[in-house]
Amino acid sequence: MSDTGELKDLKFRSVCPIARCLDLLGDKWTLLILRDALFFDVTTFAEFAARPEKIPTNLLASRLKRLVEAGLLTRVPYQTRPPRYEYLPTDPSRALIPLLRAAKAYGETYLQGKASR
Repeated sequence: MSDTGELKDLKFRSVCPIARCLDLLGDKWTLLILRDALFFDVTTFAEFAARPEKIPTNLLASRLKRLVEAGLLTRVPYQTRPPRYEYLPTDPSRALIPLLRAAKAYGETYLQGKASR
């Protein structure tokens, strides 16, 4: 990440800031991973995998890797044999807290109903 707070060099399809945010955050799982890291102190692969939404482990691995590459999470070893890592929020990910709170408020107001599972 640069001194200006910009995320690492990422490839985007557009110069539009909303499109760029969607390129980084706009899939089914990324904001849920960030929610868990930021609000529920989930830090390990096993903890993320055990969350109620049941993200498939192959997708979890790819999303964690992308979030680390983007500078939204840092990967810190906590065990050497076998190697295991914690995924910790960074300042750029903490800047997304208002967005996540707004999504929560929107969901509570307009998206009532039961889970399909």
